[in-house]
Amino acid sequence: MMKTTVSALLVAGAVLLQAAVVNRLPLPWGLAPDLVLLAVAGVALWSSTTTAAVSGFAAGLAVDTLPPADHEIGRSALLLCLAGYLLAAIRDSEVHRGLGPYLAAAVAALGVAGGFAVIGLVLGDPRSVLPEALWAVLGSTGMTVLVSPAVLGPVTWVMRRLSHHSRGDLPAPWLAANGGVR
Repeated sequence: MMKTTVSALLVAGAVLLQAAVVNRLPLPWGLAPDLVLLAVAGVALWSSTTTAAVSGFAAGLAVDTLPPADHEIGRSALLLCLAGYLLAAIRDSEVHRGLGPYLAAAVAALGVAGGFAVIGLVLGDPRSVLPEALWAVLGSTGMTVLVSPAVLGPVTWVMRRLSHHSRGDLPAPWLAANGGVR
């Protein structure tokens, strides 16, 4: 229960920080890092697939509805739900150590930004034209990777500590590598 509550608070905090601060900053080229994706990634790497998917969906729905949202409701919810699920489905113990979480988050950032652009192109979003969409995908991914140590590091640290107390959500290879001992 404690892990679920802390996960929800971490993701909600990232959503509020993204909407209230980051999206309002005058950043170059109108691109902003995706703090919500990084929080969902940190939670997903140390949670079950269900928890990660629900966290991603709830965070995405909040991003879709909070100002300054200027796109269809559900686009971010779908993409963050998929990202959370896929990140939680990774059972390789290397992803949970060292640079693994950052690499997984970078791939997720590229996938979410790319998926957002592709959905925009399919739905006929006038802002989604190919050269600009490619620039937005690469720029957003780069900025997200740049700030990932400031967000993903603390979220991963908290989730790892909580996982040591509730072994139920830890990936099996991680338990095997450490002898399954508390």
